[in-house]
Amino acid sequence: MNNLWKSAWVIGGSTGLGAELVKILTAAGIETYVSARDKDRLKVLCGQFSDAKSYPLDITDKAACIRAVDEINKIKNTLPDLIILNAAVYYPMDIENFNALEISDMMNVNFLGIANMFEALLPYRKSRGGNVTIATVTSPSGWRGLPGAIGYGSSKAAVINMMESMKPELDRCGFDLRVVNPGFIKTRLTEKNNFQMPQLMEPNEAAKLTLKGLSTKNFDTSFPNPFLYYLKLLRILPYTLFFRLMKKINQQRNKP
Repeated sequence: MNNLWKSAWVIGGSTGLGAELVKILTAAGIETYVSARDKDRLKVLCGQFSDAKSYPLDITDKAACIRAVDEINKIKNTLPDLIILNAAVYYPMDIENFNALEISDMMNVNFLGIANMFEALLPYRKSRGGNVTIATVTSPSGWRGLPGAIGYGSSKAAVINMMESMKPELDRCGFDLRVVNPGFIKTRLTEKNNFQMPQLMEPNEAAKLTLKGLSTKNFDTSFPNPFLYYLKLLRILPYTLFFRLMKKINQQRNKP
């Protein structure tokens, strides 16, 4: 890993998967900037590692994103080799607790926040030699509409679509776009779920698999299997079969 990246920036790095990514990157001697909204958590985390540099940021603030990118670029005279966009919020939701305000919050952070970061990063696409790997942590719920994922799945589907749309152009400009689609990770977000989560992973395991995937040339890093393998099959099912299966899953979820 040392040969791949000399510097990194983890946005959404104060807890869970993001914090574990920071631990692994800094343990490998990689200078790592860490951003999140929670300044206190960020300070505690970065205080543990000499190679971790705290940089508080709310990605819903477009002007703050632009300032952060400009300042980090000025400090290094370049962008970090690896940028991981991991910030997200999550509210479990079905039609019984449908909430447009919560959907707006998820779209604002999970999708528009990522768009804010790209607006800040794109001006540097032609000024840097070599590649900057920019990875967004998305979700298998963005592959197709799943029960209980109203809003969250939509926000992640929007990010995946945006990344797919931009990748062909940015491949020519020194930006190597990736998506990371992890399954269920034991974090404060998944603690909100009241159903059994298949192949629930520890954050450290998910972080290792994330960096392993990003060290390859693959656009999509998805794990764990076989759970993700079956979810990928849903993308090619015709609607008749897909909705029949989703109705069965929904019935199982709603059993007392």
